[in-house]
Amino acid sequence: MKLKFIIANFYIFTLCIFVMLLNIPAATATQWTLQSSVAQAMSASPELKQSNAKIGSRNADLTLSTMWPDPSIELKIDNQMGRDDGSDNYSLSEITISQDIPLSRIKHQKRVAEAQLSAAMHLKSNDTLILQNRVSKIFYKLQFSLATYELSKKRVKLADRLNTSSAKNNNDTMIRYLTPLEKMRLGIISEKAHQEAAAAEGKLQETLTEFYKLLGINNNSNVTVPELLPVITIPKLNTLIELQIKHPLLSNQQQNLQAATSEVNLARSSAMKDPSISLNRLRENFSSGTEDVYGIMFNIEIPIHNRKNSKVSKANYNASQQRIELARLKRDLQINLNQSYTHLNHIINQASEYKKKVLKPATKILTLTDKGFITGELNILSLIDANNTYFESYTQYLDLIYQSWIELTEMNLYAGQFINLNTGLSDTNNTGVK
Repeated sequence: MKLKFIIANFYIFTLCIFVMLLNIPAATATQWTLQSSVAQAMSASPELKQSNAKIGSRNADLTLSTMWPDPSIELKIDNQMGRDDGSDNYSLSEITISQDIPLSRIKHQKRVAEAQLSAAMHLKSNDTLILQNRVSKIFYKLQFSLATYELSKKRVKLADRLNTSSAKNNNDTMIRYLTPLEKMRLGIISEKAHQEAAAAEGKLQETLTEFYKLLGINNNSNVTVPELLPVITIPKLNTLIELQIKHPLLSNQQQNLQAATSEVNLARSSAMKDPSISLNRLRENFSSGTEDVYGIMFNIEIPIHNRKNSKVSKANYNASQQRIELARLKRDLQINLNQSYTHLNHIINQASEYKKKVLKPATKILTLTDKGFITGELNILSLIDANNTYFESYTQYLDLIYQSWIELTEMNLYAGQFINLNTGLSDTNNTGVK
């Protein structure tokens, strides 16, 4: 009786657990756009945190650059007065307070610090641009990997259907006789489709892992992205050239040049040690007794060695290097922008022509060959050729679309085009590129 009671309770407990599991909502996939991906990556980016720390350091340098040197105090304790009065006691005999006077050095120090702070801010903008470029690439790679995986599943479905429908119809009646060689070839088509699907799934998982790490999200997150679609429009080259003038990398280097130029003036003003003024109080024994003696001293360095020309010469060379670096950056960005723009137009045109002259005919050939093989009008070789041609063409077409988005990302990097995270999208691919 007791055993039956225990068994009954066990069944009731199991049923309750089952009902609870049914009521647990299934994990919903998170829809990621390029904008949301970039925003998430920026919030978790160690590079941007490092840039913020550098800005904080430069800000502290600016504060320090405007401060005068701290005054110094010198105390002298001896037994001079004790020896004079016969007590031989030690006492405070002299106090000297000194203050260095930075004549024109402060304003040049401030200009250097201001330029360096501005350079750090522009460098953070450039780091943001590079991060957006990196996120865009992995986002498009994820779209491409997902499209390739879906295509591989379509290939598996078609291969399995051919293996079934080529032997029997819905009434289990043979449509045509298959030789052992044809059966083997159909088996190869099916096995090859399954192998490519497994490889595509592996590449998709690798891309997802990289996507997780870059965005700093949980590896078990269920991620979906919009379908990979062709690039429709691109900005005009003249617009990109005008935008490139304000490229954060160029702005950063311009501020580095400004800092180097100010350092030349700083070298001229600080070639000698800052003059100093001192107030002195001395205790002396006189015939009338011990009295205080006050004095003012002015200290200035005597420039025996010619250090000024050497410091200024070194600063001038550094400014020259920064000026040459600015010219090099301008040249390289202009070359890369023009090359990327030309290549992007070429890929877009190639993808359009490829779809019209290769993919569409390959799709039609596969459909007709599929029907012809089922009815016995075409042989297995025609089917294999049509099958390979279609899926290879489709894969190549997807690769062209993917390469066009990657090239567009590179072009935006060279032009200094940021992804706007605050406005809606104007393109159907939901990528954030206008």
